[in-house]
Amino acid sequence: MKNRKMLLTVTLLLFLAAASVLGVRLLRHPARAEWELTQYACASGNNACFYSLYNPGDQTLYLLDGGWTANAEQVRQVIREKGGRVKAWFLTHYHEDHIGAFNAVYPEFRDRIEAVYATPLDWETFEPSARDWDSPETFRLFLDQTEGDSRIHFLHRDDTLDIPGFHVQVFNAWDQEVQELVTDYANNCSLVLKLTGRENSVLFLGDMSDPALGNLLLERYGDQLHADFVQAAHHGNWGQKPAFYERLRPSVLFFDAPEWLMVGDTYDARELKKWCDSQGITTCDYRTAPNRMILR
Repeated sequence: MKNRKMLLTVTLLLFLAAASVLGVRLLRHPARAEWELTQYACASGNNACFYSLYNPGDQTLYLLDGGWTANAEQVRQVIREKGGRVKAWFLTHYHEDHIGAFNAVYPEFRDRIEAVYATPLDWETFEPSARDWDSPETFRLFLDQTEGDSRIHFLHRDDTLDIPGFHVQVFNAWDQEVQELVTDYANNCSLVLKLTGRENSVLFLGDMSDPALGNLLLERYGDQLHADFVQAAHHGNWGQKPAFYERLRPSVLFFDAPEWLMVGDTYDARELKKWCDSQGITTCDYRTAPNRMILR
């Protein structure tokens, strides 16, 4: 028995040595890997939204939103540094501070993006209700550039996806129910997505700002909305109240916000942060970005 164990040990060492000589990379299975969740500040200095999920083992990269058009070079750099390909790109909604950079990057990188997931708001519904700050030209450009691209997929409430490493649940997307409940279509059409790994999870709320829609999700999904890491809706400002986040029970709340929004007297993000501090919830914003957490 002792000789057999010694033989197995020697065989394993020889195999590892041979693999090293031949340049073989021994990778953990992606589903058991640790993923780097990164929140990026916007290069423009404004509020925006840009996240990546990256598996260093096999260089699988997922992106969420991307920020303003002025943030395009930062997005290009992240893609290049993390393997040059995007496994899936999630777009919560069509405001420029969320998809402006995607629009700028898409023509150059379209052949290196495997799939794009977006909310199914249609132009005919959006255009009559759009305000100047809803950046209708950004949405129009997205539709024109992606027309006919089979990699563009529109998600719907209660859809699920099993992508390498994660189970994805869709809790909100544009539909008749949202249209009847809110008046701000541009923000509240946001995809609300939960990505669940083996041990923890992240919930993206986009710009779902209407408390009535937040209450609807709480009534319908309850504890399913719990996540370890949560992106605060509408940059943590003029949106969901502390009672909403109390039900989610996050350990970390991400504010997609620069210092002026976090501390300004005319914004209420500072009040949500104060509540988080009182509850022992860690907060991250652009003052410390890039902010990184580990998803497993």
